[in-house]
Amino acid sequence: MMNRDDQIDDAVLAILSALHAEAGDERAHGIGAGPGMSLAKLSKRVAQRMSTLRRHLSALENAEIVSVALNEDGTGRAALTPFGMAIFDALDESQAATA
Repeated sequence: MMNRDDQIDDAVLAILSALHAEAGDERAHGIGAGPGMSLAKLSKRVAQRMSTLRRHLSALENAEIVSVALNEDGTGRAALTPFGMAIFDALDESQAATA
């Protein structure tokens, strides 16, 4: 998840950004099919293969940054936890300050 320079991996940042944007859309427009984003939609949005996406999501879930709900048919949804939202907001502010 982190590289040698202690920077967040671009793939992980793309996942967090997509989930953060989805959370903002849900607040603005009401919840659609459930909280978070479907894994299929997230995979397409961040241009990652499902296996790669699931590996990143597993690490983020272990860190309690993302919650993942899987269905028996293999589909599922991912969403930022409140802790994940706070981390993303702090990262966003930090990057805005250095820009």
